[in-house]
Order: sequence, then structure tokens, then C-alpha cells
Amino acid sequence: MRRSWKIFYLILGFLIGFGGLFTLALFGVRAPFRWTVVKKVMGYVTPENTCILIVGQDNIKPLRSDTIILAFVNTKSGEVFLLSVPRDSRLLIPGVGYDKANHAYARGGIELLKKTLEESLGIEVPYFVEVNYDAFEKVVDALGGVEIEVEKPMYYVDRAQGLFINLKPGKQVLNGEKALQYVRFRHDPLGDIGRIKRQQAFLQALIAKAQDPSTLAHLPALFESLKQALHTNIPLENILQLALWFKGLEEKAVTMDILPGEPVYLNGLSFWEPQLDVAREKIHGFFARERSGGEGSGENPEGQGGH
Repeated sequence: MRRSWKIFYLILGFLIGFGGLFTLALFGVRAPFRWTVVKKVMGYVTPENTCILIVGQDNIKPLRSDTIILAFVNTKSGEVFLLSVPRDSRLLIPGVGYDKANHAYARGGIELLKKTLEESLGIEVPYFVEVNYDAFEKVVDALGGVEIEVEKPMYYVDRAQGLFINLKPGKQVLNGEKALQYVRFRHDPLGDIGRIKRQQAFLQALIAKAQDPSTLAHLPALFESLKQALHTNIPLENILQLALWFKGLEEKAVTMDILPGEPVYLNGLSFWEPQLDVAREKIHGFFARERSGGEGSGENPEGQGGH
């Protein structure tokens, strides 16, 4: 059965960098009228293929990108590809030189990080969304918490960052504060890669939460929480068109991955050395796909754009 709730794959991204475009969720609610009518009334045109940079800010000044996700949207094939970029990824930062990806954000904000990723991966990133820790907590609380299996004891304290993590193992409903602890924990052998895997596990749990009809009751609180939580350059018209396109997105149409690479130590510092050629090939292959018969999303194929 089709489940429009799969848009929550993107929502997680906007919330931890997982946060945003939550307004799309409203358009996933099944209504007693045909969506084709809604699309005609709103002047729907299938959106072009695009890429959205999702950044979760830490709380250290200057602000750094604690979480980086590239959300690729292929409206021709009806797919979404979420690529997590480890914050320690060693990239060539324009005007700076090789350094960690999150240092690009600390030095030049969203624009420098966006330019760094564009030049490293050979892509265009027209849109971005930024979200902070407070916003993440408020949204999870507005949802009524999210149930997840905490796989092991997690304890870590960093008073300089105001970071206190103390989670016991087992299945439990995490409120905003505890959920933030779960997605930030990285003090195990896998480091940041382990944290990214936990973020993806949290995403799966969020989908399960979203499939619960009782979630609809939380939508007003979610909107209230997001009013001042997000900073984005996505025009409202584009958000609405994406919302309508996401209606009916198949579960299998959303995939997640981590920027391919391996951990290295250079001059006593730890980095994630990315395999940029492999990443470019994956991205190019993703945008090269089309649905059989060229149907795209099944709506207005002549209006679809390329990447």
C-alpha cells in the first residue's frame, strides 16, 4: 500500500540537519478528495531535479556544521537519495585549503560549505536548510517523542559544549532532550560514522512514528515549533510543489548512504578521507535514472527538469 508518510525520510534530515520541509507532511495526509484536483487548483508543475543541503548546527561559537546531509531529489525516477557527509571529511575549502568539512561552515557559514561541496562533488546545490539543537528538541517533543532501541549504554560529558549524554540500553520513547543525546553520541570505536548510523536508525524510528494516525494531532504544535527554528532559502512556491510531488512516494524510493571513504590520520589529526570519484559516480547515476516508459513521477513529464 502506498504510504505518503515516506516524506519523513527528508524530515529527519531537516531535524538534525534532520529538520525542515516539515510543511510537506501536511500534504501527506489522506484527504476525502482527489489530489489531482488539488494539483490543478494550485497550478502544479512537476519540480525539477534538485539538491538540498541540510545542516545541523552545534552550539559552539563560531557555529559549526555538526551534521551535514545532501538530499538529492530525482523527480524523473521518483526517488530521493540522502547522502550523509561526515563532518571530518577532508575537503578542499575554497580560499582556505584542505580541512574538515565542518570548518568550512565555521569559517564562512552555509555559503562556504555549499561552495565546498559543490566543487568537491561537481554538483549544484541551490537550496539549504539550517536547524539548531533547540529546534530539534522542540520538534521531537511536539511529536510526543520517538520510540527507538538504544543499542548500548551511552555516557559522555563535555562541559565546554554543555553536552551531557546518559542513555540506558533498551527500547524506549525518547523525548527531545534524550533524542538529541542519541543522535549526537559518537564516543565509540566508529566515531562519527557510528553516529551517522544512529541518525539513520532514528530516521527509521521517526517513520514508524509518522505512520501512526495519532501523529496528526501533533501537527499544530509541530508548526508552532518550526516557525522560528529553521533558516532556509527554499521559496514557498518550491516547497509546495515538492510537497505535492512527495504525495504517494514509495518507501523503496528513498535510499540513504554515507560519503564513501576511510578514516585517516594526518599530522596527528583524524579525518575522513572521501572517495570523491566514487561519490560523483553515485550521484551521477542517481540523476541518470528514469522510470520505465519515461513516466517520471506520473505527473506532467514535460515539466521535469534535469540536473
